[in-house]
Amino acid sequence: MKRKLDHNFRKSSARKIKLKKIIIDTDPGQDDAIALMTAFGARNELQILGVTCVAGNVPLKLTTINALKICELSGIFDVPVFRGSAAPLKRKLTTAEHVHGKTGLDGTDLLLKKKKLDPKDAVDFIIECATKFKEEKVTICALGPLTNIAKVLIKKPD
Repeated sequence: MKRKLDHNFRKSSARKIKLKKIIIDTDPGQDDAIALMTAFGARNELQILGVTCVAGNVPLKLTTINALKICELSGIFDVPVFRGSAAPLKRKLTTAEHVHGKTGLDGTDLLLKKKKLDPKDAVDFIIECATKFKEEKVTICALGPLTNIAKVLIKKPD
């Protein structure tokens, strides 16, 4: 008999399940939208600490809005979304609107109604998590340009 898993399984199970802590660093276009929704669907295995946005497929303003929309579409209101780097460190930003459309999610008509951006900077959030969970493993799932990660290493190399 198959057992149906639900989002409350980790709370209601008699077994203690150690969830894998992750931070998703992303530049949501259509490809990262699927990756985010896949991670949200695996919340019985993953503890998503936050979603950090970076410019890439489209400019930062749009990647941030896209991340919020994808969270809202997925019913995810308890995972914070952070604004990160607006441009690469040493070159001009090159985007991929020719692939993902002007918004990064062209072809969909998603509305943003409730989900809000966390005011903390993405780089500071990543450093905060690394410090808070220094005795545990936190995986950074870097789906886009590595600018936020580079800034973390510059700001706190240890």
